[in-house]
Amino acid sequence: MKKALKGSSFLFYFLTIVVFFISGGLFSNYMEVGKNQGLAGGAIVLGYALMYAFGALIVAIILAGKLKTKIIVYTNFILFIVLTLFIFLGYRRHLEMEKNKVPAQERLISPKPTAPAQPIHNIQFENGMGQGFFSPNFVENDKLYFYSPSDPNAWNGVGEAIDSLVFYKNRNGQYDIQYAPPYFFPEIVKMDYEWLMIKVIISGKYMLEVEINQETGQSVLVDKFSGNLIYWPEFILNTNSVEIMEAFPQKVLIKPLENAAVNSISYVFLQPIAVQGDWLKVNLTDKEFFNLGQGWIKWKSNDKLIIRYNLFS
Repeated sequence: MKKALKGSSFLFYFLTIVVFFISGGLFSNYMEVGKNQGLAGGAIVLGYALMYAFGALIVAIILAGKLKTKIIVYTNFILFIVLTLFIFLGYRRHLEMEKNKVPAQERLISPKPTAPAQPIHNIQFENGMGQGFFSPNFVENDKLYFYSPSDPNAWNGVGEAIDSLVFYKNRNGQYDIQYAPPYFFPEIVKMDYEWLMIKVIISGKYMLEVEINQETGQSVLVDKFSGNLIYWPEFILNTNSVEIMEAFPQKVLIKPLENAAVNSISYVFLQPIAVQGDWLKVNLTDKEFFNLGQGWIKWKSNDKLIIRYNLFS
């Protein structure tokens, strides 16, 4: 019992608690015990770490009463080396995170990007329609890094990030945006439906230049392989319905020709079903979306979208 109360034994207890607390936390994090638990995830990992430390302390007290002092001293030396290694690796990890951290990420909690009140969009800016939309894969990647289009290295996929989006899973199990820069105002952001679409201006081998502010036309580069590139024809065909704009009046025609006859069927909604160049084939439906017939309208002209689209019913 006296050996358990020696100075070397108390050092043994202290080092055991610290080393096994860190080990328990690392192991729990590796096993993802707090995954998808929101704010409770950290508390769960902490709880496991404390249990590891407490269990190790009990074992250490028992061993201290039975082991020779010389063995305890050697064990303290080993535990001290392990603790030093943990500190060294933690410091290296800290330096790595500081190196990769973009300035704006120092403010993780920031106002969420605003979105248009209605899911109806019309794109008419200096960048034109672009090639389509980029949808980040936030299920696999919790960050989407932004790079400068003026950085030659960035186009080759080796540039330095200038900002980012940060995603997380909320308490309802849905993915949402935790951080976005104040200038982030993309074409479509409807995170309650997990929809985030950023207009693509230029498609490169490794990177995409995307418009991140539809009011100013500001653009950045993003990793082409960190999400999905959806070209305009595919996107427009997957909208719920389209509308003819007053600024670009036109009739529904029976063929995709300027001089084709007008389709005189009365309708409520136009639902896209096929694309041919500037022409869009649509189903003409009533208010219950019952199909009444088909026709053709122009959906774009001179790199301008000349219809409105509705993403949801």
